[in-house]
Amino acid sequence: MFTHRVLSSVLYACLLATAPQVWAAATPSSDGELIPAGEAESTAAMVTGIRAMVQSGFDANGHAFRDAHRKAHGCVQSTFTVLDKLPPALAQGLFATPRSYNAVIRYSNGSGQSQDDHTGDARGMAVKVMGVGGQKLLSDEQSAGTQDFLMMNSPVFFIRDAADYVVFQKAISTNAFTAAGWLASHLFHETSILLAIQGRKVLNPLASQYWSTTPSKLGTQQMKFSAKPCAGSTFNTTSDTKDRLGDNLTAQLATGGACFDFMVQTRVKPSTMPIEDPTIEWQEKESPFIPVAKIQIGAQVPEQGEACEIRSFTPWHSVAEHRPLGGISRVRKDVYLEISKLRHQLNGQPRIEP
Repeated sequence: MFTHRVLSSVLYACLLATAPQVWAAATPSSDGELIPAGEAESTAAMVTGIRAMVQSGFDANGHAFRDAHRKAHGCVQSTFTVLDKLPPALAQGLFATPRSYNAVIRYSNGSGQSQDDHTGDARGMAVKVMGVGGQKLLSDEQSAGTQDFLMMNSPVFFIRDAADYVVFQKAISTNAFTAAGWLASHLFHETSILLAIQGRKVLNPLASQYWSTTPSKLGTQQMKFSAKPCAGSTFNTTSDTKDRLGDNLTAQLATGGACFDFMVQTRVKPSTMPIEDPTIEWQEKESPFIPVAKIQIGAQVPEQGEACEIRSFTPWHSVAEHRPLGGISRVRKDVYLEISKLRHQLNGQPRIEP
């Protein structure tokens, strides 16, 4: 949440949130991206605000935490196996060659606070595929050997773009009155998405389906991706403590494993599959998700503590063939990078991407 300049009133928040968007370009790029005027300023405001929040947390307790997805249920070792005989349209980038990769997966709650698992929240699955060749997108990590896929347990996000994110963060970080004003002014779309996310009951992070919510490139096409538990899977759900997600994850992997189908959905109808609005779901009846890889998680003790938290995940740990698309992803590029650097610096931890 932001601690810098607050909203003066609920009316001001509503006006900003509903104002017509101004676009810096008249036509979208070949990938459907259309960058609105003022996005760079909105992104800079978010970086400034989130840096202040992380610094404030460090000043208060001597440790810098992630600004979101703070509570991990564990990091697990896995294999990410690209399937054989994929259609040429899908056999792009990482999916061009059938082979197995080592991967690390971090399961987490979406909140910036380490809260009770009974509290409604987004649940995250961040996959880091190791040993991926090719030049990567981040200028200071071009030789890194990783490809990250970040997902949450909702097919859509509840914020449209950078400007809306700034308004949302200012509203909820001010007081309950301004937060309620934002929720009321977005009642029939963004707020309903947020409430749906918070209402999903998850007892074991291995039991949920996860989606990218934002699009990426698939060679010359565009895609969204998803990880779904393999058919016939069973799950440990015996714990009901405040840490039940981590408890049940650990209990299941103590004696057995888990499996996910990793799938992609191609953008076949641009008019109903926007790049710049992740609050709009790409309907599976128009373009179904198709498996392109299998994720296998074997029996193990999940990583906890620093071993898990020293890792950084960003959709921009990526080859060019899977470059993230859309405004929310463009914001994440700067925010995730700056906060990762700050967090590791404050904690005295090495920041090394494998």
